[in-house]
Amino acid sequence: MNSETRLAQILAALDQLGWSYLVMGGHAARYYGVSRNTLDYDLHLSLPNWNDLDAGLRGCSLFAAGQLAEGPSWRPDDFRRFCIGRLADGREEWLEFWRRNHLLPPFDELYARREDGQYGGRLLPFLALPDLLRSKETERESDWQDIALLEEILDARNLARATDADSTVVALSQLRSRRGFRQALADDSLHQPNLVARAFQEAASPITRGWLLPALSGAQIEVPDGGVIGEILAGPLKKIPLGSNRHIALVEAIRRLYKQAAVAADRADKLKTLG
Repeated sequence: MNSETRLAQILAALDQLGWSYLVMGGHAARYYGVSRNTLDYDLHLSLPNWNDLDAGLRGCSLFAAGQLAEGPSWRPDDFRRFCIGRLADGREEWLEFWRRNHLLPPFDELYARREDGQYGGRLLPFLALPDLLRSKETERESDWQDIALLEEILDARNLARATDADSTVVALSQLRSRRGFRQALADDSLHQPNLVARAFQEAASPITRGWLLPALSGAQIEVPDGGVIGEILAGPLKKIPLGSNRHIALVEAIRRLYKQAAVAADRADKLKTLG
């Protein structure tokens, strides 16, 4: 049994309990198109009583034989993990649950914008791609490697759907990758100032704002970012040609600064929890 089918089997068992969940982590990345291996099954779970988690698992058919052992967690009120068996090569299988994730909004909001897709022979609910990207802004380098690929996938998806003004604004407001930027530049999406201005106002990421800002040369645009990133956006990025080498270099500088801040924030959150 491959890991996709195994995940579908696990979720069929959880469906017997009536629990609501979203697939996240490595299997969500695989669903969206990232080729990677994972031994973990990561879920965001809505459960009225978090303390009932292990009893519920033991009561469903998949784990009735007793192959279930809870492992350590650095934040047990929010995250719990269970060893559910061993593979043929002896490696452990882990089923991991988030009740709350410090990088994400509440479950109901995430569930409302989920993506349902075929995986392992079943229709499964996944974190929406922008939410998956946010969930991976951690101190782990492997997550940032996933982010680099997922950003390209998100941009390709959005730009392929950009068939009218509103969908073009959505695509531009989430623009993250260098490849996506070049595609938007080539198809003239960035040469429509009114749409770019709308996208700039809706953009949640300073990386996106960095890609868009030179397309608004001469416009009165308020830059919401502070610190060094805000200085780059409010200064040199307003004065350089769209798509120039200088433009690309400054956006990559913003990307590095953003990553450094995200890594530091994730590490600080973990230290606070452990402390």
